[in-house]
Amino acid sequence: MLRQLDFSRFHRGSIEERDQFCRELISQLSKSGWVRLVNHGVPPDSIDRAFEMSHKFFDLPMEQKLKSPHPPTAHPHRGFSPVGLENISTVSNYRSSATQPLLRDMKESYDIGSEQDPLYSNIWPPAGVHDNFQTTMSSFFTVCYDAQLVILDAISIGLGLPVHSLRELHTAQTNELRLTHYPEVDRADFANATRIAAHTDFGTITLLFQDNVGGLEMEQPPGSGVFVPADSAGPHECIVNVGDCLQMWTGLHSARHRVHLAKGENECNMVPERFSIAYFAKPDRAALLHPLLDSLVDETKPVQKFLTANEFQHMRIESTYNST
Repeated sequence: MLRQLDFSRFHRGSIEERDQFCRELISQLSKSGWVRLVNHGVPPDSIDRAFEMSHKFFDLPMEQKLKSPHPPTAHPHRGFSPVGLENISTVSNYRSSATQPLLRDMKESYDIGSEQDPLYSNIWPPAGVHDNFQTTMSSFFTVCYDAQLVILDAISIGLGLPVHSLRELHTAQTNELRLTHYPEVDRADFANATRIAAHTDFGTITLLFQDNVGGLEMEQPPGSGVFVPADSAGPHECIVNVGDCLQMWTGLHSARHRVHLAKGENECNMVPERFSIAYFAKPDRAALLHPLLDSLVDETKPVQKFLTANEFQHMRIESTYNST
């Protein structure tokens, strides 16, 4: 298990001590593509409230949950998706030399964006269905956005970039907040399915909060096809992992991960339900995905046309949603 890093070190002490913490942060991200953070800027009571709202929503009868449905197409990522609507397995082998079998995902989710997003509106439960959900989740979205900007500052410093280099590419709040529920399932179902298949995240970084059930696994080392448990230290710990856009900008490995049978569950007939909350920090839609570090530029190659973040996101996500 990776040791935790205390993000409060970024805010206290001298500039030299701050910079030392940032170098430690980059060292872990360079080796593994992910890191465990405490005191990361998202208050424990906000996390507890978000999990409470998530539990209450997924406990609703299906007919109530379907009153705020995800659109039938891949875009936008908003509203409720029942089990089977999204299949991450279809993109599980993106940019990987260690291919994984295509498995059916066993999860349901709810996707939320910024209330200030000029392009996509949120889809909320109607009045009388889980009141207070919208207020709580809108507030949690903002708290996570503020936290991820500071984490991006720390990554910039650790890489030797100007402190606001990454923050300035994330001003439009095109991020997404995802609540995920993995229902209780029979262990035998894992023969042809998984809770979520191996994949990398499309954006810059992901802030992940999870319960104590377990099952999250990270590919170690990157590209090996070997997955190791990322056991939870509780919902107040934040796992921060590198996404595809940050890899293209900086060369840090995008963390390939999955949710499968947790260690110790193999002896039980039924695998308990699991809850997680992921905050996907995504670049502004017009941001170009070109190297930010001189060491990544190969001047011997022809001039390359770089995708915008929006073009890349659309390319990656189109195959994940079933339209039937």
